[in-house]
Amino acid sequence: MKKLFSICAVLFVAMYAVAQATMVHPKEDGKVHLKWATDPNPARVVQTSAFGTMFPDTAVAVDPNASGDSTKVIVQCATGTGADLMDVTADKMQSLVEAGILLDLTPYAKTLGFDPSHTYPSLQKALLVEGKQYAFPCNVAVDAIVFNKKIFDDHGVAYPKPDWTYDDFVRVSKELQDKPSKAGNKDIPFANNDGNGFVNNAIVGCGGQYFTADGLHSTLNSPEVIKAVQLYADMMYKDKVIPTPMDSANMSAQGGWGSGGLTIFSGGKAAMVETGRWYICQLPNFPEMQGHIGAVPLPRVGDRPSGGACGARGAGVNAKSLHWRESLKFLQYLASPQYSKIIVDDGDSLPPDPNLASSGKALVNDIVPDPEFHQAFVTAINNAKPIQYSPFIDAAITSRWYTEYVQKVENRILTPPQAMKMLAAQIDQQIRTNLERRPDLQKKYEQVTGKQYTPDWS
Repeated sequence: MKKLFSICAVLFVAMYAVAQATMVHPKEDGKVHLKWATDPNPARVVQTSAFGTMFPDTAVAVDPNASGDSTKVIVQCATGTGADLMDVTADKMQSLVEAGILLDLTPYAKTLGFDPSHTYPSLQKALLVEGKQYAFPCNVAVDAIVFNKKIFDDHGVAYPKPDWTYDDFVRVSKELQDKPSKAGNKDIPFANNDGNGFVNNAIVGCGGQYFTADGLHSTLNSPEVIKAVQLYADMMYKDKVIPTPMDSANMSAQGGWGSGGLTIFSGGKAAMVETGRWYICQLPNFPEMQGHIGAVPLPRVGDRPSGGACGARGAGVNAKSLHWRESLKFLQYLASPQYSKIIVDDGDSLPPDPNLASSGKALVNDIVPDPEFHQAFVTAINNAKPIQYSPFIDAAITSRWYTEYVQKVENRILTPPQAMKMLAAQIDQQIRTNLERRPDLQKKYEQVTGKQYTPDWS
């Protein structure tokens, strides 16, 4: 009897613990408390406190434990320990949707005021998976060329103009190399901060994309994409105006100012860098740069308008959250003018609301009071396009393979045509394998094509 009682007692304690873990408990302050899986950026303090002002009955706190790790997010959410809200990017959204982690926002977004029409037209597709909305932007990323006016003045070179081409970029870079520094400095024309990003921007600028519209074939072997990758390779090895990976490593070792293109640029050693408006968040750490930076849109390719890739750090809702309804309030907050004003003021990329980024003058803040600097990013987002991924292959795999092949080009292991043809063939083979093994993708194939799936479809 005692043994039976002990067993029952243990079961009761276990059941009580489960019940306590799953019950919605009223807080002592009467608020619903949400967790947001995001990075521990100090800017989140202002952002979360302003949310509480707009919705006094709800509070949100940063949970950085799973930020940036899709696998960890999936495991935590599946076991009921995930955050209520999570950061989402386009290359990770599909896998989170397929895992049943993200809440379909489509039934609520329009009524609550955070459907895609409340952000930039160029970005709207990046919030969708198969026509359904799963996120709303926290901030919007697009690149421009940021330059150090002091270095241009020191070398007697005119500042780049907004409507320049990649040929102009090479010409300006060579002028910076050829005209000696009056101060005797050893400057480089361009700090190569992110080769993947540079190529992505060039791909969009050349009119290319990763996949066909139906997602069944890679277009990374298209003339447009090969042209973009060749442009990047030529700037490193033919024109020699962009540092190679070995050049960058040598500069970091010899100069003693740390690694990475942004660090080299911020240290006053490079005239230009390709980056987003979020760079100005770092300016308070480099007082010698303040008041001396400018920005122009990305160079254009031939007669095509300037254009690059755009994306967003979006927020999605955990479909398994006990507080998913309250979490929708946070997306309402992200779509509000009050939140976008915070992004304008702190410089953390572009605000989600395009009405607060209508011009460079509208984006002026205390960090950079120059409207022309901010105008470069307004022009950029108006001409940008998101990188589109395929529903037939995990976007994370596509991104990883893309990085590997860009690195092979950077290190002259493969030529741009060789690399992109091999990459496209590898992706296409994986799509075929996925279709052979997964009936759900076969149904998706039939929806996309209007044809019955057969093993010899390709």
